[in-house]
Amino acid sequence: MQKNILSYVILLGLLTAGFGVAGGGLDSKKNIEEANNYQRYISPRLSEKIIKNQIKCDHPAHFEDIFRYFSFHIKRIDKHPVELAEFGFVASFQNHEFLVQRKGETLIKERLPVVFNMHPICLGIDKLAGVPVIMVVNRSRASTGRCFVAIYMLDGTPLYRNVLARWQVNDIGRDNSTIDILGYGETRRFTIQKQ
Repeated sequence: MQKNILSYVILLGLLTAGFGVAGGGLDSKKNIEEANNYQRYISPRLSEKIIKNQIKCDHPAHFEDIFRYFSFHIKRIDKHPVELAEFGFVASFQNHEFLVQRKGETLIKERLPVVFNMHPICLGIDKLAGVPVIMVVNRSRASTGRCFVAIYMLDGTPLYRNVLARWQVNDIGRDNSTIDILGYGETRRFTIQKQ
């Protein structure tokens, strides 16, 4: 009996600390707080408009192909550097850090909140109103339900960084002048001012 109680206490402690079996665990309260308190950034060049819509909850999510409407996209960037030869970039994501380099020069060095430790980063590159941009999305474990979303210029200048709730990032759409983050019940539409 004491052995069962001890096993239960140890298992409960591991789950509370964020250790789980096959990703089925929980993030710690401290790590969830870090994600919830992430400071959103939006460049003065970028405009964000939230549009209320009526997407049904059974609308399929597109995490495996979320950047399918972008002219260039990669489904998986993780600790093994990925060469984006078309742009001269090398990208990686390891220990919560997203890194983009060109010829040894670091263009993007972004530290994500600790809850983004289960999935690789997805990346898309295309033009927003004629301006080439890099967009990335990463998701936390399902029990935490958060997504990291960022948009950068090709020189690494950040345009947008935010942690959103999972229901706010179901898919990414784009046309020549806008990028849309499609969620359940709302769309975040981004436009950019040309310089």
